[in-house]
Amino acid sequence: MTLRGRWWTVLGVAGLALIIGVAAFAAARRKAEAEAAKKTDRPPLEFTQRDVVRLQPHRIAVQWVVPGTVQAISQATVRAKLAAEVKRVLVREGERVAAGQVVAEFDTAPMRAQLAERAAALDSARAQLSTTERTRQTNAKLVKQNFISQNAFDAADSAHQGQLAAVAMAQAQLEQSQLQLNDAVVRSPIAGIVAKRHVQPGEKVGFDAPLVAIVDLSQLEVQAQASVGDIAGIRAGMPAEVDIEGLPERRFAGRVERINPSAEPGTRTINVYVALRNDEALLRTGMFARVHLSRALPHESPTLPLSALRGDHGQHHVWVLEGGKLLRRNVVAGARDERAQRVEIASGLTARELVIATKFDNLQDGLAARLAGAQPGATVAEREAPKPAATN
Repeated sequence: MTLRGRWWTVLGVAGLALIIGVAAFAAARRKAEAEAAKKTDRPPLEFTQRDVVRLQPHRIAVQWVVPGTVQAISQATVRAKLAAEVKRVLVREGERVAAGQVVAEFDTAPMRAQLAERAAALDSARAQLSTTERTRQTNAKLVKQNFISQNAFDAADSAHQGQLAAVAMAQAQLEQSQLQLNDAVVRSPIAGIVAKRHVQPGEKVGFDAPLVAIVDLSQLEVQAQASVGDIAGIRAGMPAEVDIEGLPERRFAGRVERINPSAEPGTRTINVYVALRNDEALLRTGMFARVHLSRALPHESPTLPLSALRGDHGQHHVWVLEGGKLLRRNVVAGARDERAQRVEIASGLTARELVIATKFDNLQDGLAARLAGAQPGATVAEREAPKPAATN
């Protein structure tokens, strides 16, 4: 092939590529124009008055729901005050006991023998004390008459003082044995219900071993775990409503009694204690609970229904009906009132703008839209303008 032929081939290929590119661009342009025309020719979306809302002032009530566990305010674990064999356990789990009621007894035979031995030791010490007292008195008279030396009197006096100490020690040992004998009869320190019996008759237990656990169910509290983010709005004295697992038909009234000053090391939560009455004896310790707390903000704020807010993770938007079109408007959402189903709108909207509050799928920015009953092309202000009075 000659050089001239090669040039014609290159020019032909380049021209063909140019023609194909122009054709593709024209086809894409026609497609875009067709889609735009189709979008323009699409009938406008029509919304009813029930579908749209405006910003309304509302005093937001912030709610918190924190999990917790029911526990008794007054509870006691009765422990052994001596090391001995358990003779009788007089109560069982679930039984009600009064304050001071006997719940267990230890075998007292060894203690009674020890008590008798120490009583005899005290009598012996007292007898010896009488002897040393008489010797001291006699030596005191003799030393005044110079019949004995001062050293002899001092020895008798020291013996007397030593015997006084021996009598005091014997008395203390006797009292200790008496206390042990009294501790052999175990009494309940509070009124309540037996929650756990730790020992059985015949067992030998050591000092401070647990015997019986007793709880008072008349006054309970929920130990709830609040996050560090929620704790700033929770105050002592706040009213609370408590849901109990297993009792879905009931909600119990309570009150925040106190707040722990420090966070738990593992969970980084702060314990909040909610007092709870149990007049009907429906509640038990260990039940799982959910505490509902609420606090109204001190001022009214512009709000929308929660159904009008779209988005998540801090990025929120609403759909606004304006100028015959549907517009997507980014907004900054504030506090939420779950009970009233309203949310504070901090910025991004004006009070006169119409917002779509009903959930619709496949909404797009710029679609033609109007309010039912409005004239095509009429603005919001025109629709709301006062109508002229009818004339006769």
